[in-house]
Amino acid sequence: MIESSIHPFTLSDDAKRSWLATARATAVVAGVFSALLAAFMLVHSFRSQAEDMRKADKLAELKSALRKDPLNEALMGRIRELDLRLRQDFFRRSDALAAGRWLLLAGVAVFLIALKSAGTLSKKLPMPKAAMPDPGAWGRVRRVARWAIAIAGTILALIGASLAFTSSSVFSRREAAEEAAAYPSDEEVARNWPGFRGPGGLGVSAHKNVPTGWDGTTGAGILWKAEVPLGGPSSPVLWADRVFLTGSSKAKLEVYCFELATGKLLWQQEAAGIPGSPAERPKVMEGVEWAPSTPATDGTRVYAIFATGDAIAFDYSGKRVWARNLGTPANNYGHAASLALWRNLLIIQYDQGSPDDKKSKLIALDAATGRTAWEARRETGQTWATPIVVKTPTGDQIIACGDPHLCGYDPASGRELWRAECLGGEIAPSPVYANGVAYTANAGSYASAVRTDGQGDVTKSHLLWKAEDGLPDVCSPLTNGELVWTLMSGGLLTCYDAKTGKRLWEWDFEENCESSPSLVGDKVMVVTDKGAAILMRTGREPEVADCATLGEKCRTSPAFLDGRLIIRGEKHLFCIGDRKGPGP
Repeated sequence: MIESSIHPFTLSDDAKRSWLATARATAVVAGVFSALLAAFMLVHSFRSQAEDMRKADKLAELKSALRKDPLNEALMGRIRELDLRLRQDFFRRSDALAAGRWLLLAGVAVFLIALKSAGTLSKKLPMPKAAMPDPGAWGRVRRVARWAIAIAGTILALIGASLAFTSSSVFSRREAAEEAAAYPSDEEVARNWPGFRGPGGLGVSAHKNVPTGWDGTTGAGILWKAEVPLGGPSSPVLWADRVFLTGSSKAKLEVYCFELATGKLLWQQEAAGIPGSPAERPKVMEGVEWAPSTPATDGTRVYAIFATGDAIAFDYSGKRVWARNLGTPANNYGHAASLALWRNLLIIQYDQGSPDDKKSKLIALDAATGRTAWEARRETGQTWATPIVVKTPTGDQIIACGDPHLCGYDPASGRELWRAECLGGEIAPSPVYANGVAYTANAGSYASAVRTDGQGDVTKSHLLWKAEDGLPDVCSPLTNGELVWTLMSGGLLTCYDAKTGKRLWEWDFEENCESSPSLVGDKVMVVTDKGAAILMRTGREPEVADCATLGEKCRTSPAFLDGRLIIRGEKHLFCIGDRKGPGP
């Protein structure tokens, strides 16, 4: 640097004048460059903000029209296109502004160094006797100093304003992009079945008119059944007039889209040609294969993940939107956690290896692009549980099981909010939530209830109760806020008091069960591996309300909508309901 390598008193007059001219020229060039760049960034930010607002207004208008006509494919396509453009513009501008800020900071640094060096080089050698001051000279010096300070101050103020405004503009655009993104409202989510166990992952239907008395053997109450090309234990998800499934074989990984009204297979797409996908399939448990994870949908796209670590998104026409490999999971039985959604983020619980491996993490991907929004490391080994995303009195939370902790996370950032030590063993059941309390149960540890309004380690302060009976190894628990049900693989259904953890009753179906129980109105539905469906009343005493049969083996959880029930059997997808009742 000029000041540190050259002292003005060691230079000849000619050299000093040369270095001084260089320092002044450098300061002028750097100052002008910084001022112009700052001005350009300000203007660009104003224009971008105005353009974002215009596009957001247009998207809001389209979304409003779609609510009135939810099956309008052309309208959906326009929303998807505008949503994608908003996100692409956001990321492109964010990258450009980040580069601009670094250039601006470099320009400011050069300007200040050159300015300081010019000041140092302007110093004169001390004289033995002071000359008589020239009053006019002092006035000129003061005027030059004032102008220099004013110019430097203006440049720095302009730079500071640009940095502050563009920084806040980036965040405001991020918020605008998220608000403008076509993620659905809570009401839209409740009307559909967007992921594993429905809205929030809780297994609770917003619709109470569940079909009863159907028989897949005779066809009574079966509106249609459709053959699924490839098998798998993933459950169906649905939105408006679309039903989605996944399937796998040793040769293929596929995603399917069926028409809800007729059961027609609209398209099937293979998850292939994904960069980083392993050439050799990871080992998985027999009968589970490579498509155990239930997909997710937001009314715009469908998302799927396979045991290879391949994640993929398709639009509703079957066109691939994005695909990526998250790394081959180190899992003894194969990755099986299903997908969850929060606003514009796709949430993936990617637990693997042992706790010492430090490979487990919670991942959030931008749903429109597949880019990583955030990652959160988890202190657990491999699990097979699916995270839930719920609204609590303290804000939205992701709640995820692990060994040995049940944890709550901020869905916007992935920051861990709280943890409670209440789990252990090989964890497959997912948690559930109601009235500010998360419930979990797992064979080899406990059933437990944890308040979700804590911070840090809440094991001693927020763990309400623990129980040891009827612990499941596959099926997730169920709650209505007053009662909690757990279902063992052997078919034993246990009912607890949600507030105290007191065991109220048990009921043995005497059949194996891998399908998690569901709540429809005042009834709990249990589907056995043989395809029997039993409806139990939600009372403090056991009571069977109704029975039905699928006529086919079943290991998946049903999807509910108004007057309809969608179940995946061993080979077919079934739509059950009253032909005269509500429907698509």
